[in-house]
Amino acid sequence: MKRIYLIISMTALIGVLILSCLWIFGSLEASVVTLDTFIGVSVAVLAIVFTVVIGFQITNAIDIKDRMTELERKQNEMVDNERRLAENDKLHTKESYNLQSGLCGQYADLCIDRGNYIEAFFSFHSALLYAILADQQNQINRIMQMNNIIMLINKPPVVSYELMKSQLILESKKIRETVSYRNCLSSAYENTMTLFWTKMQQFGFTGETTTE
Repeated sequence: MKRIYLIISMTALIGVLILSCLWIFGSLEASVVTLDTFIGVSVAVLAIVFTVVIGFQITNAIDIKDRMTELERKQNEMVDNERRLAENDKLHTKESYNLQSGLCGQYADLCIDRGNYIEAFFSFHSALLYAILADQQNQINRIMQMNNIIMLINKPPVVSYELMKSQLILESKKIRETVSYRNCLSSAYENTMTLFWTKMQQFGFTGETTTE
């Protein structure tokens, strides 16, 4: 760009010098320079200057367009990278929920083998929550497992009931905020939870029979 400015400046300076010389020679009658020649040379010099200026503007416009294209390309790359990162995060989160759902289900099966059915119910409830968050297809099966476990409960829990109850209430709130609950699980889930809280009251524990 500095080179372009230098060319314009030099062209204008040379033009001014030529015009000055022609004018002086014409005034001193040292040359046969006529008014038409003077005007012709002036027009030629101005044409050269204008040509250089217009060429500079065209070059500058092309350069700006190229830079805008490059900036747009980089912006699109940034958007694509952010989208890919978001998709990867979502995928990793879903895999984590799937893993947690499976682990809770396995622990529930272990509790069943030991005859700890209340603990098994709480574990199946956690497995249901993670299955919903992972958008698994077996959500209703988890509710059926919970419903079947209620029929087997015949003794108090081994661990603190109040601690497990607090965790279950928190999980219930999250489940009731999900799309799956609103679309297809609400009736089966609420029926199962009502049966569970009623069962707990039969053992002398506090329960909750209403939806928050």
